[in-house]
Amino acid sequence: MMSTNTNESACTTVGLLEDRYVLGELLGAGSMGQVYSAHDTVLGIDVAVKMLYPELVGSRRHVERFAQEARVAARMLSRNVVKVLGLAVTSEGAPCIVYERLEGETLGERIVRDGGISLSDTLEVVRQMSHALARAHTIGVIHRDVKPDNIFLTRDAEGRMLVKLLDFGIAEVEGTNGSYAHCQLAGTPEYMAPEILLATHESDRAGDLYALAVTVFECLTGQCPFPGPVDDIVAALRAGTRAPFTEHRPDLHGAIDSWMDRALHQDPFWRFTTVKELRDAFEAAMPAASATAAQKQAPATLCAAA
Repeated sequence: MMSTNTNESACTTVGLLEDRYVLGELLGAGSMGQVYSAHDTVLGIDVAVKMLYPELVGSRRHVERFAQEARVAARMLSRNVVKVLGLAVTSEGAPCIVYERLEGETLGERIVRDGGISLSDTLEVVRQMSHALARAHTIGVIHRDVKPDNIFLTRDAEGRMLVKLLDFGIAEVEGTNGSYAHCQLAGTPEYMAPEILLATHESDRAGDLYALAVTVFECLTGQCPFPGPVDDIVAALRAGTRAPFTEHRPDLHGAIDSWMDRALHQDPFWRFTTVKELRDAFEAAMPAASATAAQKQAPATLCAAA
């Protein structure tokens, strides 16, 4: 969301922020604000500016939630999380967060375009997102909206895949009583853990792990395990009707199916308890999965996305 593809042309100037940031084209919009490309004339670098909608400036709850997003993201200090570079305020009083400018695309865009990603790239997503979530959980932050649209794929200085977690807009800080965090269900239904979606448990770290597992499922199949409107998702969860993973990808070894069974279990007691445990188990399943995939012809759409 706070980023641009490498093939985009130079932005048309649309405004100046605090006599420092030259705002360019609109990159995206969400529930709370819009993201613009921009140029920092002091540092001489391209950045992305997320601006709270003017109509929300008068809402104390939304302003505080926006400020918390900046504080939480700034504390992450992880190469696998989008970096906060500063704060600003428009002449109309709308707060803004200045983020690093990323070149590439979201994981969601890649999946839509190619139908999924390769097994090796999925492993890289798991590894790097585990670092991001481990850091978040270490400082008591629950993201609450892990999904492909909030995961960005870019390249580091050596040209290697770099995966970054975006958007801490609905993140919850453990031990706080944020009005937004506890007054309503927040997140994206397809990626929400059953106990959260069915309102039997509040958001916690287990919800982030479940969402990452759903993301892995989507990486390898092109779809969520429980797609559809929220009523259909709830009905499927209550019925426990998820098809075995190997029905979607028979070319992959059953070790991945076993990992999915645990990571997506209805009962959080039987799931992985830490993101490191989830990552290590996925890595352990890779040799068998890779060997099986090599013996069978994987779907072309999944192989072409590396």
